[in-house]
Amino acid sequence: MIEITIRLKPGRALHFAALLRAIADLEGDRGQAKHYRGGARQIERHTRTRRPRPQRPAQRPQRPASRTDSVRPFRYTPRVQRPHHPGIDESAVQRVLLGLRPLPILSRAEARLACWHLTGDGCSAPEIARRLSVAQRTINRWRAEDRQAATS
Repeated sequence: MIEITIRLKPGRALHFAALLRAIADLEGDRGQAKHYRGGARQIERHTRTRRPRPQRPAQRPQRPASRTDSVRPFRYTPRVQRPHHPGIDESAVQRVLLGLRPLPILSRAEARLACWHLTGDGCSAPEIARRLSVAQRTINRWRAEDRQAATS
C-alpha cells in the first residue's frame, strides 16, 4: 500500500482532481480507475466552498487568520486489491512467512493462515499486520477467534 499526502491550494486541488479523472479514463485496470475517480471525488468534496454564515457579534477577539487555516489536509489511501481465488497458494504464504521481498498480496484465507503461522512463531501483531497488509486490529480479531475456536 502506498500512502501519499499532498498539500495543494484549493484552486490547484480542483485541477489535480481533473487530472485524476483524466488518468482514470486512460487507465486499463477498472479497479485502479475506480480508485482514481474516488480520490478525485474526495478532493472535490473537500475543496467545495461553503456558504458563509451570518456574522454574529464576537464576544471575544478573533485571532488573525493564518495562511494554513484555509488549507485543509487531504489523505487518500487506496484499499489493497486482494486476489479472489478459491484455493490457498502455499508458495505465496511461504514467501510471507519467510519475509522474502517483494511480499505477495494474499487472499483473506491465505492471510489468515499466514497470521496463524506467524503467531505460532512468536511475531508481534504490528509485524504481522505490516507483512500481510492488514490492520493490526484485524490480526487481534483473528487471534481472538482462533483462541475461541480452540477452547470450544
